[in-house]
Amino acid sequence: MASRYRKIDPRIWTDEKFRRLTAEEQRIALYILTAQSNRIGLFSFSPGKASEDLETLPPTFLERFGNVCRTLNWEWDADARVLFLPTWWRYNQPENANNVIGNLKDLDDLPETPLLKRFSANTAYLPEGLIGTFTQTLAKRYPQRYPKRSPSQEQEQEQEQKQEPPPAEHQAFGEFWNLYPTRNGKKLGRTDALKKFCRLTPTDQTLLLTAVKNYASSGDVVQGVGIADPHRWIQKGTGKTQVEPWRDWIEPAPSAIANGHSHLGVCTKRIHHPGSQVLRACGEPASPVSRPDEPRCQAHLSSVIDAHEVMHA
Repeated sequence: MASRYRKIDPRIWTDEKFRRLTAEEQRIALYILTAQSNRIGLFSFSPGKASEDLETLPPTFLERFGNVCRTLNWEWDADARVLFLPTWWRYNQPENANNVIGNLKDLDDLPETPLLKRFSANTAYLPEGLIGTFTQTLAKRYPQRYPKRSPSQEQEQEQEQKQEPPPAEHQAFGEFWNLYPTRNGKKLGRTDALKKFCRLTPTDQTLLLTAVKNYASSGDVVQGVGIADPHRWIQKGTGKTQVEPWRDWIEPAPSAIANGHSHLGVCTKRIHHPGSQVLRACGEPASPVSRPDEPRCQAHLSSVIDAHEVMHA
């Protein structure tokens, strides 16, 4: 039996499309995400039950429901009464291959609908390592619905995708990728970075572009020190250990170095600050006896002090 546990990403409240909805429409959107949905974002949906659950007159509900679907780009098959949320995998990614196989069992409950074809081709937000499991499971379990594609069909689809203009978020990612500093002349993990970038809300994507400019112009990075792989800079770790290092760079670091000198006169030693998961510049006033090209506060003048052991309140 499919779990009735559903996740809601807290970033939904800052999503620009969600914020365009009225309070009642937002309530409907949250109801859709939690009440009648399943594990794959393609599910049978009853407007009648929804209007009863939300204590709304059916005509009023249908009007608001239509606006929710248009605003959030959700797809509704009124004949089959099936709703498809194309960005479902973006916020509800399966953890492993077994999750994919188990989640796809929810297709057994669905009637025939043109949205099945849209669902089967929608792998943009699936982890790259699980796309094969997704397509193979569909072809094996539902051969009539999802016949295995021939190499020529796959080649044609790839060609069509190349001819399509890139989505706006991919254009923004291109700007991010160009701004991100190289490490030893290389940038690794573009595919992983793109997937993580696309999981961000439009608001966060804009903030990330600001953050990467601050990061790229920071003293240590300019000197080629401590540059992380782009995808790990966007997000690293999983579950409770997951952090987003880029958020620490939304505001410029207080340690910007110009022409080899700290024009702010602050310590540029990178340490763990309270409340931050990544190393940031110390920021304490530099000692007058420290080197101009490597300003250090009194506490960091000694090279034996480990950055992980020194924290300023």
